[in-house]
Formats: sequence, C-alpha cells, structure tokens
Amino acid sequence: MATRWGAGLSSAAALLVDRFGSADAVQRYQTARLRALLRHAYEKVPYYRRRFDSAGIHPAQVRTLEDLKRLPVTPKSDLRELPEDDVLARDCDRTRLLRYGTGGSTGLPTEIRFTPFEDRLLRLMRVQVLMKFGLRLTDRRAGVVFCKTPHPQEDAGLLGRFGILRSRAVHCMSSPEQIVSELREFRPDAIRGYSSALSGIAGKLTGEDRKRIRPRFITTDSENLTALARERIESGFGAPVFDLYDCFECNVIAYQCPRGHGYHVLDTAVVVEVLNGDRPALPGECGEVAITPLHSWAAPLIRYMPGDIVEQGPRWCPCGAPNACLTKIYGRTQDRFILPRRPDIHPGIFAAWIYPLCPGLRRYQIVQETRDRVVIRLQPLPGARIPEAQLETMRRGMTRDLGEEIALRIDMVDDIPSEPNGKFRPYRCEVN
Repeated sequence: MATRWGAGLSSAAALLVDRFGSADAVQRYQTARLRALLRHAYEKVPYYRRRFDSAGIHPAQVRTLEDLKRLPVTPKSDLRELPEDDVLARDCDRTRLLRYGTGGSTGLPTEIRFTPFEDRLLRLMRVQVLMKFGLRLTDRRAGVVFCKTPHPQEDAGLLGRFGILRSRAVHCMSSPEQIVSELREFRPDAIRGYSSALSGIAGKLTGEDRKRIRPRFITTDSENLTALARERIESGFGAPVFDLYDCFECNVIAYQCPRGHGYHVLDTAVVVEVLNGDRPALPGECGEVAITPLHSWAAPLIRYMPGDIVEQGPRWCPCGAPNACLTKIYGRTQDRFILPRRPDIHPGIFAAWIYPLCPGLRRYQIVQETRDRVVIRLQPLPGARIPEAQLETMRRGMTRDLGEEIALRIDMVDDIPSEPNGKFRPYRCEVN
C-alpha cells in the first residue's frame, strides 16, 4: 500500500512540476518517473519483461532519456493481439479499470485501460494545459465532438454543481443549425472541437449568434488543423484557436505554444520521440512518433507507436517554456503517399499550393487513389469562384513536386464528407 501511495504522490507531483518547474526540474522529474515506470513494467508486465530480455536490456541500464532508444518499440498491433494477462500489471485491480476503445482514425481498434486515479490525473493535466490558454475554473466549456447520443446533457458532476468546470457536449454530427442553437443556449466561455466541425459552423454564425456565442478561446484536437480551418474558425468566432495533439492512450501529448512557436510537449506526462527510420529525427525532419506515457502503470506503454507523423522541433521552445518542441503535426502514417520513384511522403507538405485558394474554399482534400493518380477535391464557399490562373499555378506546382508520372486531377465538389466518427481527413492514401 505504501508503494502505491508513493507512486500516486509522484504522479500528482507532475502538476506542480509542470506549473512551477524549471527546464532542469522538468527533465529530472521526467527521467526519474521514466526509470520507475520501466522497473515496474519489467517486474509486473510479462510482455515487457520478454521484450526487454530478448533485446538484452535491463531497465537498470536506462539511466537517461537518451538511453530509452536502446529499448524496443511497441507496435500497436502487439497490444491488440495479446491477451490481457500479458499486457496488464499483475497487481492491478482489473475490476476497477476504465476501458476506452480507440481506432476510429486508424481502422485498428485498440482497448486502452486506466485506473480511476490515472484517468483523473490525465484529465487534470489537460485542464492545466487549458489554463495556459486562459481557462478559468468557473468557465463554461462546450465540446463539439462525436457523441453516442444525439443531444447529450450538460455534464455537471460534483464540481459543476458549484459552478466549477461546467461542460456540455454537442454532437458534431448534428446539423449546423442545431449546433449553433445549443451553443447559443449554453453560451460557452471556451469551445473545444474537431477543426472540421468548428470551421463548418463558423461560417453559419450571424451577428445575433455572436452576441451570445463569445468564447475567449477555442481549442481543436483529434484531427489535422489546416491553415484554412484555423482562418475560418478564428474569423467566424472572433476568438484565437489553439491546437492540441492528443490521443486516447495518454490524453494530451503536446499543445500549441500560446505565443505561436510550434507545439510544447507535455514532458511531465509523456516522453515523446520522433523517429526517422531507426534514428532520432533532427530538428526540421519528419518522423514517426513513439510515446512513453509516464502515468500509465496498470497497462504501461513503452515506446508505443500510435501511428502519427510529426516534424521535430528545437530542443527548447523559443518562448522560454521548459518544454521539448514539435514544429508541425501532419497526421496518420497510413496517409503517406507512395510515389513511384521517390521516398514516401506525407501530403501535408503539398497544402502550401492550396493555401492561396483559401479565401474561396470551405474544405479541401488531397487523395492518392492509385500509385499514379492523385485527386484534389475542392469545396468552394457558396457563390465563390476560384480563378483559373490560381488553379493552374497549383496544378503546375503539385505536378512538379509529385513527379510527372503522377496524373493529377482537380475536382470541384459540393461536399467533402467527414469520417463516420465525425473526424475529417484532409489527406488520404487509398493505395494498399
């Protein structure tokens, strides 16, 4: 029992270190927490004992964050295929575990498990991140997200009954009129949502709507925030937008720097590695993310690959915050384009050719249908006309970057639908 209390207090200390700690304090906390987690995983989780032993590595040999790369990565497919006895800590109470299903974006369903304490801690850390953007405990928060019921009720909870951290979920698959109506009624101080859903309703807001829907800030998460979506949301709601990079496995991974310098990694919650093949990515390079959540002890994840591609940032943020940095969040690995005579590439870099068209666009999507055919779908705003000269400039630029052997087609469409889970994928590769 004393050990569990000690582990709980060490986890809770993350809130204080993140709030008040220097860069050295954050790194010391992260390293100590990582070493304790690795010892626990080796002693209590059969899967990790086998993985470490087969690699000839003992957790005691991992003394710094740099040493972490000596351990094998954890593919998502491993955790999906193994029985619970292999991936859960032997001393956890399975009857009290909270279980969440994920996989809506990747097509690979995975069950994520937390103790109630772990779940509450990660939620508190998310609230602390929001406070960096200006959240007050008495604010009303609305989430335009996917919900199991069409019209979920306000989540008052114990604190909400005293006017603290009140929240309401608004189903993102409702009609824009219904979403606006619920926001007008709730009058949120802060709004969270999928960028595609928020940008869609931003253009529906009237002057009367804006008198009642006046958030101080908006956060987006769970899907790519394009420059077009950001412009639409900020213009429509009249509030700044801050993007969060998160996942079910550990809640917040990184969050947009309040001063606009890329993304701060939430170092007190997770160790983030960006891997370019079998080596760490250099600043400015893209790579696949490997995460090690520091507070998931019931079902540890060591160098877990969620399937995301990001751009490595500088070691420290230019704003002076004591956080590691990511420059850009591109999206899922399965969205990489497979080119005939060039390395695979994430299509997010091609969006620069579409940005000049943004004033007349509601949405865009870049799709690789076959190895030698890419389609750009453009959904103009009602009454908008995209100049042919701009389309031709985009065509020439993307043809040059993709290669002449790629047939490029531009489709003007009335709608680009979201995924069944309410998220929108601006980039898609349909090549098997």
